Amino acid sequence: MWAYIVRRLLLSIPILIGIVILTFLLFDVVAPDPAIVYAGKFKSVEQLQAIRHQLGTDVPKWRQFVNILTFHFAPSFRYQESVWSLLARKAPISLAIQIPAFFIELGLQLVLALFVASRRGTILDYGVTLIAVLGMSVPIISLYLGAQWIFGGWLRWFPVAGWSPGFFYALHFAALPIIVSVIGGVGGGVRFYRTIVLEEINADYVRTARAKGVPAREVLFTHVFGNVLIPVLTNTIVVLPLLFTGSLVLEQLFQIPGFGALLVESIHAQDQPVVMFIVYITSLIYLVMLIFTDILYTLVDPRVTLK
Repeated sequence: MWAYIVRRLLLSIPILIGIVILTFLLFDVVAPDPAIVYAGKFKSVEQLQAIRHQLGTDVPKWRQFVNILTFHFAPSFRYQESVWSLLARKAPISLAIQIPAFFIELGLQLVLALFVASRRGTILDYGVTLIAVLGMSVPIISLYLGAQWIFGGWLRWFPVAGWSPGFFYALHFAALPIIVSVIGGVGGGVRFYRTIVLEEINADYVRTARAKGVPAREVLFTHVFGNVLIPVLTNTIVVLPLLFTGSLVLEQLFQIPGFGALLVESIHAQDQPVVMFIVYITSLIYLVMLIFTDILYTLVDPRVTLK
């Protein structure tokens, strides 16, 4: 196993280098000179050189490239603040919404998928499946705007938008985004996991367990659920690295100052250090979590071996 992990880590290095190179090329080819953006309308050659020196863009590209790979990121152009400090301020806000929403959504997806799959062909199965398809069909922006209008503007149960520090104040502002995120994501997961559960229910080992007199609940939650864990782990581990970046659309519409909103603002402001930092760190976590997923496969299913 250790040889496999080391080999995967070594293979991840060229992938990270390629991601950094592509991001650099996008900034050089598509984006304008940051000094011109931050200098304003009236600028001279001396002013541009001074701004480039202040922003650190006069450093050779190869040196900037090495600094990023070694986690030495330049301060944010816009905030004049360390990107690590921005991460410490913005990521907890995104996590306060994404983590509860993710685990509530995952729990509902699994419970509903097991429930309707065990009652295939019944009215409950058709009803839950229909609601899931309808939920998948609604554009996410329409769902966000509709929730703001109904729960924030009409019923006035939650704030329409904004954020406030402090646990209870933050919970008040985060409640509606969490609810909307769960509603918007449950449908697709129920459809996906229902299909997987149905495949397992029709497997030979399930028929054998039922023929031996094993209770239906034990078959469903012990035998079937255990074999469904691999696709669950795949979806879960792949999504987890993206939780700290937040939802770009949700944070923009609900005016939440999280990491997702920071990424959108930084792209518009040509804040290269912040964009590079988010892209690099997210890619790194994503690659590490893929390796972690392979390790978990061996724990969930003894038939899986890492070579």
